[in-house]
Amino acid sequence: MAASELLAEDEPRPIVIVSVGTDHHRFDRLIQWTEEFAATRPEVAFVVQRGTSRSPKGVTSQELIPHQEIQEMFRRAVVVVSHGGPSTVMDARGQGRLPIVVPRNPEFGEHVDGHQMRFATHLHTNGIARVANTQTEFVDLLSQALETPADFAIDIADVIVPPGVLRLGQVLDEILGVMTPITGVTSSSSDPATGREGSQS
Repeated sequence: MAASELLAEDEPRPIVIVSVGTDHHRFDRLIQWTEEFAATRPEVAFVVQRGTSRSPKGVTSQELIPHQEIQEMFRRAVVVVSHGGPSTVMDARGQGRLPIVVPRNPEFGEHVDGHQMRFATHLHTNGIARVANTQTEFVDLLSQALETPADFAIDIADVIVPPGVLRLGQVLDEILGVMTPITGVTSSSSDPATGREGSQS
């Protein structure tokens, strides 16, 4: 399904894009949180890139969305909700969005280890993303983003990522064996091409 079929070009409602990435572990917890929140906000348009997770009820979704198309969705969105993968987070920032990150938790079988949780903590400490580890935090942050979108918008010209964050992303890539560069970001002392990770991993 093309992006135009997932999200009309003239969609008048505020847009929320949720990306769970492409890891083979399901992320049904984020799917459930999204569908429950969406059920209370019919005035908002939701689109979910669901990967191997189940299809959300009452919410438009697709297993995979081509990188260029999801980038355009990020640009149009009021807020982007992301798993804890480095490239999705940086892609959202590259489109002027301060993402809400929900890291995969290995205790729930969502990943092989807790690297997304550690990375999310790193993002929060550096002010690069807002992080929701519980459903209450998810609802609070998403509600805040819809009420005050300016709090979740950033100037693309000012998207500077601390080199330590990029390096952490590289280390994770080496561990996971993913070698696709992060796009749309700059580092205060590094070449942006050195950031790595798959587009929706």
